[in-house]
Amino acid sequence: MEYIYYVLLFIIIYLLYFVFVIARKKTREKFKKSNYVLYLVNMYKIDVAKISAKTLASSICFVNALILTVCIFIIMNMKGIISIVVAFIAMLLLLFLLYHILGTILKRREKKDVVYDERSKI
Repeated sequence: MEYIYYVLLFIIIYLLYFVFVIARKKTREKFKKSNYVLYLVNMYKIDVAKISAKTLASSICFVNALILTVCIFIIMNMKGIISIVVAFIAMLLLLFLLYHILGTILKRREKKDVVYDERSKI
């Protein structure tokens, strides 16, 4: 039963991100200049012009919602101040791990799109 609560929490967090970031075109354009995108651009050399803003924003929002949900899960299931310390460490590990996975996926998708574009020109 508890896991259903956390799945619902993940869906709520993602929907809030969706409403306030992805659904609004104005904030989606600002999102391209956010620290999340700058990290991916600097670390994985992703060309933001080749990836649609909606795809980029939705994938980053998915990762952020997952990180927040895991941290809340840790804090709610552990007692005392140690839960905050463990959640902070988990948050840092998840940030680096999930953004690494996201960066490699976006880089591969970018390369595939370039290959398809070159084939269509032939």
